[in-house]
Amino acid sequence: MFWSAFCKRSMKGTSMSNSDLKTYASELAGHLREIANVQEIVKDLIASAKDAGINVKALRKVAREMVMDSDKRQKLYDDEDQLALFRDELGLTGPRMLMRAAE
Repeated sequence: MFWSAFCKRSMKGTSMSNSDLKTYASELAGHLREIANVQEIVKDLIASAKDAGINVKALRKVAREMVMDSDKRQKLYDDEDQLALFRDELGLTGPRMLMRAAE
């Protein structure tokens, strides 16, 4: 009773019926179940990779890069190159870091 009154008030001015709402809700619920299933598969895959000694943080990062748009991926690589230059220049990595470690 309350739900139907709520729907009538919240859908005022629309032509959506209870059957339309049920259709959308059922379809959404189905997709949410699919997402939950895929999340479980991903969780199992990550656990298997971890058991195999794979760095899962790096694995996740490279997998995200694989599905990324090529322009966006190239921008990411350019930013990482710039970051590497900054680190080298500040002696955080590269030859200057080795020189500091030898001191």
